[in-house]
Amino acid sequence: MKLLKKEKTNTKQSEKFGKRVLIPLLSKKEASKEFVKKIAGEKGEIILLLVIDTGAMSGGFGFAAHEIAQGNLLMQKTKILLEKHKKKCNDVIEWGNTESKIEHLAQLQQVNKILLVQQESPAFGKLLREMKEKLKGIEIETVKVKEEEKKESSGFSLHRPHLP
Repeated sequence: MKLLKKEKTNTKQSEKFGKRVLIPLLSKKEASKEFVKKIAGEKGEIILLLVIDTGAMSGGFGFAAHEIAQGNLLMQKTKILLEKHKKKCNDVIEWGNTESKIEHLAQLQQVNKILLVQQESPAFGKLLREMKEKLKGIEIETVKVKEEEKKESSGFSLHRPHLP
C-alpha cells in the first residue's frame, strides 16, 4: 500500500517538473553528431553530468581528476551542439565516485530517463546493471555511436590552440 502511494507521489512530481533526461558524460563521445541528434530528439529538460572521479577512471570511463579541462570542454561542446538544435540544457559538475554521483543526481533531480553512449567494457556493463537495479523507476537507454573521424567539420577542437 505504501509503495502505491510513493509511486503516485513520484508521478505527481514528474508531472509538476516535466520530463527530465540525465546525460552522464562517460565515453568522451557524447558530442558526436549521432548522440547529439538523439539528445535533441528528447522532450523536456536535459541535464549534462560531468563527474570528476577522484578514483582516477576506474573501469575506463568518466574523467580522472587530471582531466578536468578535457571534460569541461566536452561538456561545453555538447551544449553548443545542442543549442544548434534549439535545445537548452543544464550542466552539473560533481566530484566523487562516478556510479554514486549518477545515482544520486538522478534521484535528486527526479529524472525520467538516463541516456548513455554504449561502451564495450566489463566496467560499463557492471555500471549499467547496477543502475538498472538501483534506479528501477528510471528508463535507462544506451546509444551505440560509431567512431568519429579524426578531423571534425564543426571547427571545434578539444585541444588548445598554440598561442604565438
